[in-house]
Amino acid sequence: MKRRKTVKAKPGRAKPIRKGGARGSRIRPAPAKKGRDDFIGALMAASAQALGLTIDPAWRDGVKFHLRLVLDHAARVDEFPLPDDAEPAPVFHA
Repeated sequence: MKRRKTVKAKPGRAKPIRKGGARGSRIRPAPAKKGRDDFIGALMAASAQALGLTIDPAWRDGVKFHLRLVLDHAARVDEFPLPDDAEPAPVFHA
């Protein structure tokens, strides 16, 4: 069985940031712009209302942070170019 070449991450994309000493490194998403922060706040409020959730005001900043992080990751996946003839792999090997 042949092994496939692994793809290494490009250096300089996301830099780990030391936070809290022994807690380890964490990845910080791209800085929020004022318009984007308003969009994320509105998206969070609309999603919570649609799902019938109540978000404690103490948790709002954390929820916005993680939502922004997920949207940044989704944008990077969406930017990755795929050829037109790409298909999902029918068999996965470990």
